[in-house]
Amino acid sequence: MKAKKAKALSRIVQCFSFFLILHLAEELFIIPRIYDTKGVICSVGGFVILLFYIRFINKPLDRIGMVFSGHKIRKGILLAALFNLVPAAIVFAGEYFRYSSKGAHTVISVFYDSTENAYSSAGLGGLLLWALIGLAIAAVHAFFYETAFRGLMITLGSGSMHFAVINTIQTALYTFWFLIPVVRVILYQRNTVTWRYILTLFVSLLIYESLTAAKLGLLRAATGSVWACIFDHIAFSFILDMIHIQTTDASMNVRLDAGYFVRIIAYQAVALVMVYIYYVIKKKKTSGMRIH
Repeated sequence: MKAKKAKALSRIVQCFSFFLILHLAEELFIIPRIYDTKGVICSVGGFVILLFYIRFINKPLDRIGMVFSGHKIRKGILLAALFNLVPAAIVFAGEYFRYSSKGAHTVISVFYDSTENAYSSAGLGGLLLWALIGLAIAAVHAFFYETAFRGLMITLGSGSMHFAVINTIQTALYTFWFLIPVVRVILYQRNTVTWRYILTLFVSLLIYESLTAAKLGLLRAATGSVWACIFDHIAFSFILDMIHIQTTDASMNVRLDAGYFVRIIAYQAVALVMVYIYYVIKKKKTSGMRIH
């Protein structure tokens, strides 16, 4: 049994290493020196590597949770809507009323990437164009991250490890992945940002990505499908990228997304609680069916 666990862990680390090389190249060499690719290069390249790797270890897509089923896809969309619209409503409403109660003029703005892409500046056509670009980028990220972390990596360990262990492993690797941008900031932007900002960025990403990965791992276990994870990933990425809160205080100081780090952590904390409840319910139903 120990040999099987060691072999499974070795394959997970091997798989992760292939993707990490691409990620490091994009984050530390391409983005700072050429253009902000928003992680698309690694996601597309990583997905191609993933397909070759799956072929190499003889695990078809359905074995890693990519079952092409209309029922699974529809269920994934519905669950993604539930687990994102509720947290979004709670978190954004809470932040809006918090600022408003302090006397600040608070506005919820909708745009992708820059205020220049908002309706007021770019018009309806410009807003929709950038929204589609944001949705496409969210979809590219979702397909790679979910098939890799919640798909292949969980599958590689599922035969020899307890779910809690494999979920912890994929959560740790996923979180480490998203701490690389902090290294980029330290290497290339340390003269333009404070160490307080870097520490805030590090702690915020550490908490947020851990919550995200743990939630998505539970969702994969509860549904037996990666589709729910893919649609959930698209939903929270798109919502958090598109909806912003702008405040103007009595001194006419304008601040955009001042509470961004708190917002994203609160969002995924609420979503994690919801998914965990769903996971427990599904687990009890499965246990009950086995007993009868």
